[in-house]
Amino acid sequence: MAKSKPAPAAVTQPSPAPDLARILPMVGFGVALWASLPQWSGPKLNVAASTEVVDHIVPAVLVVLASIVGVLAGRRPQGPGGLRLIAGMTVLLAGLWMMATHIPLVAEATRDEAPWPATIYHTSAALAVFGLGLLWSTVTWSEASDVAAPAPAKPKPKASTEK
Repeated sequence: MAKSKPAPAAVTQPSPAPDLARILPMVGFGVALWASLPQWSGPKLNVAASTEVVDHIVPAVLVVLASIVGVLAGRRPQGPGGLRLIAGMTVLLAGLWMMATHIPLVAEATRDEAPWPATIYHTSAALAVFGLGLLWSTVTWSEASDVAAPAPAKPKPKASTEK
């Protein structure tokens, strides 16, 4: 029996990774919608309407504005510079605000002073905004400099050793 050689494996190039810095501002629009939903839908909490506006609507508006800045920054001819990072930090700040206002709600739920379904529904939006802001800031950190990269150093010519 003659042994046959296996066919050479086709060399494939790995597909390029998605450009998260361009995608995250688009995701921000959906997360902003999610952040604003507890005001009008889902299990209700016994809180004033003004509290819901401050805890959900204001951060959602910040996320929408940051998303618009992130999209427009990606279309600048000179590149996004630090604008996308600033937009990501704005989303992170909005998420931090939402988390800070919902931690007492979780504490109330652990003492059976607030219903768990409403607590989970309201806090999940805060976690989504905070997580998006953290990811967005991390991804865009490296592109924040407006300074062009320095040119590579030229190698020094070798000195001749002839005598």
